[in-house]
Amino acid sequence: DLVVSRGPQPVHVADWTGRSAARAEHVLGRQQLDVHASEQYSDQVPEGQVISQDPGAGVLHHGDSVSLVVSRGPELVQVPGNLRAMGVAAATQLLESLGFTVHVEHADLYLGLGYVASSSPSPGDRVPKGSTITLRIV
Repeated sequence: DLVVSRGPQPVHVADWTGRSAARAEHVLGRQQLDVHASEQYSDQVPEGQVISQDPGAGVLHHGDSVSLVVSRGPELVQVPGNLRAMGVAAATQLLESLGFTVHVEHADLYLGLGYVASSSPSPGDRVPKGSTITLRIV
């Protein structure tokens, strides 16, 4: 008798992009694949979902490696607490250096002094990088 091998058993791998990373790791692990996951901030892909997969969907074999990049969600940056009474130019420069966009409005009691009276979101809040911070000046 002669037995001829067909080679390693193929594993059909789905595309997990945009789906739950925890579920992807579970399923790929059960398929006896070697799963490697790394994390990255993403403004488009919700936290915990797969941003990318390498290799993508297709046929692999037991023991093959699959790399997943998992979303950490948007990068959050803390709004500085020292904006009040700062000059509008200095406050704008500080916020822009942190990756924020700045919008300036006159406060209800605007006097033309050019100093920050308040900000929105409030100092200490953690908001996505690139968010707009509104400065109200007196």
